[in-house]
Amino acid sequence: MITLIRSAQVLPGKLGEAAAWGKESVAIGKRLTGKDFAFCNAFGGPVNGVAWIGQYETAAQIEDALAKIMADREWATGFAKAAPIFVPGSGHDQMWRHL
Repeated sequence: MITLIRSAQVLPGKLGEAAAWGKESVAIGKRLTGKDFAFCNAFGGPVNGVAWIGQYETAAQIEDALAKIMADREWATGFAKAAPIFVPGSGHDQMWRHL
């Protein structure tokens, strides 16, 4: 099992907008991949951190899911509208293998 964590920093005053986009993006991800994602807000560490968290059986499943998401027009439109909410360059991916 692999846990994928995609995180980003939200600009000051934009957390409400980020929460709305996060929930919308989780619904799009579920529609495209059939996978449940959690959208989370950090309450420790850097202020205004958010993350999308999902679990997969293999790295190939992650690659397939990301390809489906990146090819979707609804995702691309929403992502473009959401870009001004986040700190540029703050996106970060982590993959954790369960032991």
